[in-house]
Amino acid sequence: QFNIGSANWIAAMGLFPSNINGEYSGGSIVSEFFGGDATLAALLILCPMIAFYISTWEQYYTGELILPPFNGPSEGLLLGASLSLISWGWGVMFWQETGIVDGSVELLKNSGLGESMKPVLDMVYGRVRNMDLIVLSTVLALFQEVTLKVLFVIRGYGISTLRTILPHAMLVISTLVLINYDDTVMLRRPRTVMHLVSGLFVEQTTQLMLDHMVEEEYKVLKRFCMYPMMALALAAFDGGLVSVEATDAFLLAYATGVWVYLAFKIRVQIYEICDVLGIWCFDIVTPYYSEGVNAAEGEGIVGTTVPVDMTTKKVN
Repeated sequence: QFNIGSANWIAAMGLFPSNINGEYSGGSIVSEFFGGDATLAALLILCPMIAFYISTWEQYYTGELILPPFNGPSEGLLLGASLSLISWGWGVMFWQETGIVDGSVELLKNSGLGESMKPVLDMVYGRVRNMDLIVLSTVLALFQEVTLKVLFVIRGYGISTLRTILPHAMLVISTLVLINYDDTVMLRRPRTVMHLVSGLFVEQTTQLMLDHMVEEEYKVLKRFCMYPMMALALAAFDGGLVSVEATDAFLLAYATGVWVYLAFKIRVQIYEICDVLGIWCFDIVTPYYSEGVNAAEGEGIVGTTVPVDMTTKKVN
């Protein structure tokens, strides 16, 4: 869902996800500040994931899921649809233009209120694209939300809670490093990169959710799927990527492996939950037959630690 929404934003605004000589950024000071349009594209992909992970992280400690007044499932979808409608009505190049900020600057100058701000107004005139305002508002809103949630959890549960943010922080940092130092990867393999990042995000977040539900400790060092991503980012930072072909092949194999592992992991977890609760997934009406119980030998459910006195052959 996050990848589809983010890709829609990138496509609707005609954002070119690369830093090739900076020729496609149009001299944008926002693009220059963040390190290029490739970083802006990465931020549009990562920001919704960060917000979702932090909300899940907060729920892990507090037991409550508190959505902000402006959140992705409702207002975020409306904003994404609005971007597409604007692109349909005024064209994709509307987002590459600087009309919104330029018009505001001219109004300030004509009103006489901008005399004291003339150096700043001259600096931003013609250098802040309409799409830059979307990225800036997204980043600022995320910063506010993350800061408030992190401070709230730290005050209530201690600074040690920050360790459970580390896996996701490493995912965000590794992704930004990879896209910045291999600045054409989002042009060569956009789907592969987004599938890989979303797979790693799903692995971290679903495990955090499961640990919250079963009241277990979230194992930070056991996020083994993240280690190749960190190694790839380090190689990109150090200039150690062998070749474009080798990098693309590694990304494809890595993304495939992550999703195969996720499919196996989720299937096993659903099987165990169904056995423990005595229900079918998405179906609590059909009688459930537990094939892993052998009452005569005093065994529990195969593959679990559930004893025989908590299970039956048939649950109605």
